[in-house]
Order: sequence, then structure tokens, then C-alpha cells
Amino acid sequence: MSESDLLIEPLLDAREAAKLLHIPRSTLYELVRSRGLPHVRIGQRGMRFSRTDLARWVNENSAGASCSSQPGCSPVAH
Repeated sequence: MSESDLLIEPLLDAREAAKLLHIPRSTLYELVRSRGLPHVRIGQRGMRFSRTDLARWVNENSAGASCSSQPGCSPVAH
């Protein structure tokens, strides 16, 4: 994904990202802090997330078989 693609894709706020991942917002914040969940800082307290980065992170941090080796596998629906 190029830099210009990142600016085209709408960013998700914490509520939307947590909903997409089916986790509470508190877990989302813990994953940002402890596991390096990719995010963009907006000011002192704001965070935004890209669907592409979240999907990549889920794929890289999934237990068991790699999703990328499975045809048609999409860890985070768009």
C-alpha cells in the first residue's frame, strides 16, 4: 500500500476499530499499548486505525495457520 492509498482509505476511530475486531475498546487500547496494534496518533489522545493495517496485524498475530496461505481468506471483513 502506498502513502497516497493510506490517505484515501477512511480511518476508523477506536469505537469502530473495536467493533470491527469484536473486542471491547479497553482491549483495543491494551493491544495498542502492549502488542503494537498499528494506529495513527491524532493530537495527545486521539487514535485512528486503518482497516488494512488491522487486517495485516490480525493475520500476523493469529495462532495456527497463516491466513495468507489460505485462498480467499480475509481476517477482517471490509
